[in-house]
Amino acid sequence: MTGDDRAYLREVGMRVRVARVRRRISQDQLAEIAAVSRVSLGSIERGEHAAGLITYRKIAGALGVAMGDLLDAERS
Repeated sequence: MTGDDRAYLREVGMRVRVARVRRRISQDQLAEIAAVSRVSLGSIERGEHAAGLITYRKIAGALGVAMGDLLDAERS
């Protein structure tokens, strides 16, 4: 994984966290709604884990945002 890849994962993780905080839900709540583990969600938010597309789709759906809003670097 390159430095650019790691920076991108951190950006995506921050977008997930910001969207979650704006909705005033905890990691535990989002993880339950999205059907992902809280540990995985925390790792995604910290930019430590490159989740699969299905996981990002579940998270976006649970947050009520388009997947592109989380993943598209041009939208930040």
